[in-house]
Amino acid sequence: MPIRLVLADDHPYILDALEHLFRTEADFHVLARCLNGEEALQAVRQHRPDILILDIRMPGNDELSVLRNLRREKLPTRVVLLTAALDEEEVLEAIRLGVRGVVLKEMAPQLLLQCVQKVHAGGQWLERHSVSRALDTLLRREAGARWLAS
Repeated sequence: MPIRLVLADDHPYILDALEHLFRTEADFHVLARCLNGEEALQAVRQHRPDILILDIRMPGNDELSVLRNLRREKLPTRVVLLTAALDEEEVLEAIRLGVRGVVLKEMAPQLLLQCVQKVHAGGQWLERHSVSRALDTLLRREAGARWLAS
């Protein structure tokens, strides 16, 4: 059974490229394309995809708002963030909200396919550099909090 996807990015040419990438692979089925966060939420509610591929910066509901809604509504769709760049706070919050994969747009398309397959199978796929910086930030923050508490 193919992995059922909803694609969300505010750039139509990125959506075209994503759709083409996944439609050329037998293991994937694109259910919907969305240009903003609200469309992404509606598509997930309607189609109940296995995976939502979500651009981190879109008009309307931002990605964190979309993630909060998915979590609050207990929708089982797993999320892969697709982004040009991440900051540490966004990575930490996205992981707290249940994101299972993070892929930079500069990466090879094959890596996005592998990420989606791994996330669908129950694993995690996080871009190392951004996640390492985010974890460093978190550890520094926790060390500072422990120092203040003592």
